[in-house]
Amino acid sequence: MTGSRRRLAWGSLVALGLLPWPAIAAPAPLAVRYEAYVAGFPVVNFAFRLDETGKAYTLDGQVKTVGLLRLFYRFDLTTDSAGTIASGALKPSFHEQQLRIRGHDRVARLDYPGDGTVKTSLVPPVDAGRPKPTPQQTVETLDPLSAILAIGRSVAATGRCSGRFPVYDGRRRYDLVLADDGSARVEKSAEYGYAGEVRRCSVAAVKIAGFSWDQDYSPHTTDGRVWFAAPRPGAPALPIRIEFGSGWGFVNVRLTKIE
Repeated sequence: MTGSRRRLAWGSLVALGLLPWPAIAAPAPLAVRYEAYVAGFPVVNFAFRLDETGKAYTLDGQVKTVGLLRLFYRFDLTTDSAGTIASGALKPSFHEQQLRIRGHDRVARLDYPGDGTVKTSLVPPVDAGRPKPTPQQTVETLDPLSAILAIGRSVAATGRCSGRFPVYDGRRRYDLVLADDGSARVEKSAEYGYAGEVRRCSVAAVKIAGFSWDQDYSPHTTDGRVWFAAPRPGAPALPIRIEFGSGWGFVNVRLTKIE
């Protein structure tokens, strides 16, 4: 990634991914790493970097399969987002995903003119069997990385998990719906890069458009849980742990490193 592109841009967990923010900006860019496990085996690594100036933000990340899974399911994703912060609300200006999966490339670029609409550029331009979201369905939406940041800022500001966040990644349109699930504590261990009090959130991903009926639309809603906490003084609140179901089985995502 070039320096100019990095200044313009950072997610996706894919649903995995998730990032928040307190009122005070972090003194320096924050880099974090996550590992996802299924049945105790590592399957995906995530590395994300966040920078915020008080009036603007940039985020970039890399996601890839690892371990035995990578032998038969090679997945490499780079993703970038940039936007402004006005009156506590995020306004994305740019988002791009570059995915290479099983030797095939897929690119999605989103541009936000500032009137609530989204201009989308896709390679390949269509997905067979997946109904494309209408322009009306994408109005006033957030890209996946900006949505994660918006969720975290909301949790940090209110001390609770609540709200409905509309998300559009260029191909799929869904809502992330939060409900508060109390507080908990993560004990110090080799598994986590953080120890301390966390806020626990129930998260439902409600599928709206861009999903195939035979696969992604069954079920229409995917449920999971996310634990949020500020990993260091002056830093934003971050997802410390994520749990959700998938076609591979139950997935457990852990924050393993803070830089």
